[in-house]
Amino acid sequence: MPDITVPQDPFITRSEFAMMDLHVRGLQADVTMLKAYHVETKSDLGTIKSGISAIKAELKTMRGWRQFLVTGGIGVGWGLVQGVMHMLGVGTAPP
Repeated sequence: MPDITVPQDPFITRSEFAMMDLHVRGLQADVTMLKAYHVETKSDLGTIKSGISAIKAELKTMRGWRQFLVTGGIGVGWGLVQGVMHMLGVGTAPP
């Protein structure tokens, strides 16, 4: 392709082209915002993936009967506390 010199601010003489130029500038601004959101979302996903990896590594170290009984006991104990609170009418659970 031959080298074409384009002025920095080309003149648009017809009103249809001026309208289209404004529309294209708006689209360029929208695309710029979408690219920024995309980069932000990718970084958020990276953070979530690293957090999940850390949780998985922690869960792998918690295998065994002792951890099973401790977590089960916590779950059962909290369930009993919630049941008693519900029977006493304390809390936000519907009657």
